[in-house]
Amino acid sequence: LAPLALVPAPLLPALTCSLGCSSASTALLPNSASEGERIIGGRNCRFGSRPYQVALLRNGRVTCGGSLIAPKWVLTAAHCGRRGISSLRVHLGDYNLLVKEPTEQIRRIRNFFVHPSYNLCPRDNDFMLLELDEPAQLNNYVNTINLATRCPSPGTRCSVSGWGTIRSPQRLRPAILQCADLYSVSQARCQDVYWGRITENMFCAGVEQGGISSCKGDSGGPLVCNGQLQGVVSWGKSVCALPGQPRVFANVCKAAEWVRRTIRRKFSTQKNKWTQI
Repeated sequence: LAPLALVPAPLLPALTCSLGCSSASTALLPNSASEGERIIGGRNCRFGSRPYQVALLRNGRVTCGGSLIAPKWVLTAAHCGRRGISSLRVHLGDYNLLVKEPTEQIRRIRNFFVHPSYNLCPRDNDFMLLELDEPAQLNNYVNTINLATRCPSPGTRCSVSGWGTIRSPQRLRPAILQCADLYSVSQARCQDVYWGRITENMFCAGVEQGGISSCKGDSGGPLVCNGQLQGVVSWGKSVCALPGQPRVFANVCKAAEWVRRTIRRKFSTQKNKWTQI
């Protein structure tokens, strides 16, 4: 499966199609940030509680998140590659961006694979697989997460994490990995919010009253439901965390077979042992 070229995505009216991979200047929040200034209403994650969390850095700045799904493989959003892949570094086991932690592992990207049916906007099949140059060393702070075996049911409690902005529409990045609880939304409700642009390869999650949300900089990161990777942070309205405005996630259950097939195909050309996911 040959990598596909990525080109800049156009914008739909009132929608953001560049969530998380923008190079716009953002401030970095120090460790002493006041409570409440979090992943739009979130909290500091407990250290080591998200061992699958990946940070994609360009020139020392987090541009997107991702999930470690096998020792040599990361699943992220296809739109996170718009500005190029070669300059990205994959950080595993990271927690506080201002501290060099002994749990950190840094990898380069050997190859990347964009979902063959990826559509630039509104980002249908927003999936990209990254093959690392060296396998991650798995431990309590760096570990894999299983792909969802079933599609989400409305009302399911899920957890999103990342280093995205904690303010919107302004941008202020946290130093510490942030977590928030969101709830999956019915496809009908999701369609109402986004004017019928939602496909079966997407689903929505949020908090009806607003105030809690993933946002810019969280793109590509994990939404975990029932201990499995259910969604990849993808897109949404230009202002985050508004009441009745859930975010859109790439639906992992619809891409799981493509993920497995791609890794198997890659493995068939290598002598390295493939790890079952």
